[in-house]
Formats: sequence, structure tokens, C-alpha cells
Amino acid sequence: MRADLQSPAEGSRLKNAESPPGDEVASGTEGLTGTAARLWNVRGEVERPGRRVPVIADVEVLVAGGGVAGIIAALAAARHGAQTLLVEAGSSLGGNMGPGMFAGGSLHLALKNPEAFPHGLGGIPAEFNQRVVGGEDRRVGSDYFRDHQSVSYVALKMLEEAGADILLTSVISDVLMEDDKARGVFVETKSGTLAIRSRVLVDCTGTADVAARAGAPVIEQPSNPSAGTFFAIANVDWEAYERALGRRGELSQDDQDWMNAQVCPVPAGFMPWARAAWEAGDFRVVDSVDHFATLEITLIGPSRQPPLVRARTRVNGNFHPGDGLAMSRIEQKMRSHIYEFVTFLRQRVPGFSQAYLHVVSPFTHARGGRSIDSAYVVTHEDVERSARFDDVVCIYYDGKQYRPGGCDVPFRMLLPKRVEGLLAAGKSAVRRGPQLRVRYCVQLMGQAAGVAAALAVRDGVEPRQINVQELQQVLHRLGSELGPEARLRELGISGAGGKG
Repeated sequence: MRADLQSPAEGSRLKNAESPPGDEVASGTEGLTGTAARLWNVRGEVERPGRRVPVIADVEVLVAGGGVAGIIAALAAARHGAQTLLVEAGSSLGGNMGPGMFAGGSLHLALKNPEAFPHGLGGIPAEFNQRVVGGEDRRVGSDYFRDHQSVSYVALKMLEEAGADILLTSVISDVLMEDDKARGVFVETKSGTLAIRSRVLVDCTGTADVAARAGAPVIEQPSNPSAGTFFAIANVDWEAYERALGRRGELSQDDQDWMNAQVCPVPAGFMPWARAAWEAGDFRVVDSVDHFATLEITLIGPSRQPPLVRARTRVNGNFHPGDGLAMSRIEQKMRSHIYEFVTFLRQRVPGFSQAYLHVVSPFTHARGGRSIDSAYVVTHEDVERSARFDDVVCIYYDGKQYRPGGCDVPFRMLLPKRVEGLLAAGKSAVRRGPQLRVRYCVQLMGQAAGVAAALAVRDGVEPRQINVQELQQVLHRLGSELGPEARLRELGISGAGGKG
């Protein structure tokens, strides 16, 4: 314990205000907004008196968020000489790729064209992915209920080897500001409110939580599409289920019409049984969450090692993943719905008579959500024209329509406006548009942000003041693709890339 800080009263206020719609820019504010304000009877504001807060650490780089972007950012910063601390709200690392089990834990989600990254992903992301799969070139997601814990384990081991510190089960509640510079955070723990000083912050929270609390302009974006939770059902006789489907044959037109009217787009496999339960008042496969969102649920299929069966929920509606009270209601409703779904399967669907709920992701994943209003936003037009930027730090390949050479992701995209000492990577830096939130891309962004943070510390400058060409040189040396040889010469980058 090194010192005490005055806890800011501003971080304790509850503000009754509406979230900005769509892509409107909002200054970083806290409190009850949007759906949360409608769900709860907000009764004004409460001022919390300032109090002394113990400072437990003074680090050079603090990475907020332990998903894959944050893991790679912390590794990159630590390996390049910065005293680094990774702070994670949950009890394990890996985010959607780890405990979230989202999309089967796929390492290269949306990286479908073999011509993309002809020399491999490169750098720390490639090393991390290879260690997760034990050196095999395969998708972790082929059996993610077995594999997802390896993501958390490898992250812990690599961070320990790099000399980075880790603080789990700690929620960042506010940012320590010095004028317009972010210089640390306040965290809420079982020990109470604690403070950590830092030279550079990297926001990898997925919803720009740190940037918003620091007062940086942010973009509020709805969670659309595909917020939801993955879970596994055990002790299923999948062959018996498939035999029952085969005996049943195609859906009748009456069942098809009912499904389209009531539950579309839920897949039709178990629909006749779901309809019977619905009409009997036993279970509704589609439900509502306080009239602001709809909740759907479906089976995906068996894992490699039956009798585990994969399943997921999907939440659609007008809400933001950064809306804390709305997300609380969604979590409550979703977890009840998952349990009731398994009960319905056990009571009515062939092959599930002995089934039980095996594991549920500890949190809801969401593809949308708050992001920084960055110094530059990559657009669909940029992707379509394979845009080139002089401050490129990684390359994005569109998973739906491959374009040779991909699109440059500029360093400016990782920089928020109006706040110094702060970078963002991963979904915190991704505005609605091209799918730069895909897993391989957020890892590459994390690597760039971590190296940039270390360079800023070394040179005693703010992140936006670093020598970008030196950043590119380091990334190239790590093996990160920045373009063909002719392009590298244009950028002034020398030397062949190698493995970091």
C-alpha cells in the first residue's frame, strides 16, 4: 500500500438520462440510462462524500479486460519492457473465447479464406493460439465444452511467464484523471474500493467502460445481432432424437405457419413438441424480457464426445450491452429460460428423457455495444476498396467477401478523442460497420495497443505521440502482416518478419 487518494464524488452519481440512439456520439457519462432508467424508478441523485482510497499498485501499463484482446495487449506490453497489470472483472481469463464459449471458441472466427495471412497470423496471437491447441492447426471450437478452459489456462501461464501481474474479480468503477490524462483506475473488490496508478491505460473491456468513465466521447450501439449465452446439455441420446425427427418427417403446413407466426427464426427441429408445450401453457420457446427484448433458444447439435449437446440463447431488442440494469434483467430471464428449456426437452422430446443442464456460460456475449469515438473509423467503403493507411497496425480480411490484401486497420482507430494516456483495443475500439470485432482481428489490435503502450512509457510520451513507424517496425519484427514487401518499403519498414 503506497498512498491514499481522494475518491471522486462524480463517479458515485446516478443520472437519469436517456442513452443516445444509434450511432450518436455521447460524452463519457455514468449512471442509469436508456432501458435501465425505464426499468427502475430513478429518484434523483445521491452525492457520496469524498473518502481516502488506498493505492495498492503503481504500474506503467494497465490493461482493463481479460478477453483475448486484453490478454494479447498485456502480453505485448510486458514483453516489451513495461511493468504491466491486467485487471479482469470475472474469475477467469479468455472472455468469449474462454468461459463465454461463444462460437465454439473458434480461434480464427470469420477468417475463412486460406489466402488471408499466407504466412500465418503472426506474432503473439499466433503463439497464443498454437499453445491453446497444443500446436495443432485446428479450431478449438470443434468441441468447445472440452477445450474452452485451455484458453484461460494458457493465458494465465503466458502472462506469468511474461512477468505481467493479474488482478481478477475486480471491477473498474472509475478512472483516476490528471487534467485530460488517464492515470489510473479505482477498482471495487472484496477488500473494498482500491486505487491503482498507471502511466498508460488500455481499454479492452468490450464496451469501452474505461474510456466512458474517463470522459472520452463514446458511441452507444445497440446489441444487434446475436447477444446470447451458450450452454451444454448432458446425457442426451442424440440418435434417438434424430430417429424421432426422421419418423416425424417434414413439418406440416399448419406447424410451419404456427412457427413462422410465433417463433421464427428458431430452427424447426423440435418445433412440434415446442408447440404442444406452448399451447399447454408449460413452456414458451420464445419469451420476452420486460417488453424491451425477446429471448429465443435453440439446439445446435452434439459435440465430438456425446452425450453433450450444444445449445444457445439469442436476445434481440432495443438495449445496449453497457446498460447495466438491462443486462441484469436479461441475465435473470435467460438463466431461468435455459433451465426451463432443458426441463421441457426432458419431459417432451425423444432422446432427452435422462438429460440435464451441464454447463452455462457465466455471462452473456454481445456483438454490439459502446465503443470509443476514435480518431478514425474504418468504414465499409474502406474495406471494399482495400484501403491503405500510413499508420497501419494490422490487416482486416472480410469474412464474407474476400479481397486480396485486405483492409488496413490504422493506429488512429485505437485512439479515443479528448483523453490522453488511453488506448482501446478489441470491441471497445470497433464501431458498427465492418466486422472488425472478429476474433483474429481483436487479437492483432491488442498486440498493437500493447506495444504502443510500452513505447509510450519508454519514451515518456502519450500514446498518440509515439513514433508510429517504430511501432510498425516492432509489429513487423513480431511477424504481424502489414502488407507485401513493396508496401513495407513505402512505409519505411525494413527487415524480414519473424515469430515473436
